[in-house]
Amino acid sequence: MKQPYLVVYDYDTGGIWAVIYANSPEQILAKYPELKIMEPPPDWMVGTKAREIAESTIFDIDDNPPEWLVLAHKKST
Repeated sequence: MKQPYLVVYDYDTGGIWAVIYANSPEQILAKYPELKIMEPPPDWMVGTKAREIAESTIFDIDDNPPEWLVLAHKKST
């Protein structure tokens, strides 16, 4: 059963945060090794910030990824 995982793509001068629904962290890393699974979330990410990420940058592992992740994936391969 899929569950939400908080991930970040760290590009050295910043990061892009997202929530991905997947069966496991391993499934995410197998498909997108450039991402880092954030379990548990960082201490600073509470309330409003966590809700903003969950509402704006959420997708399913089986769906087409957002454009930033396509570009990140191409860059890392």
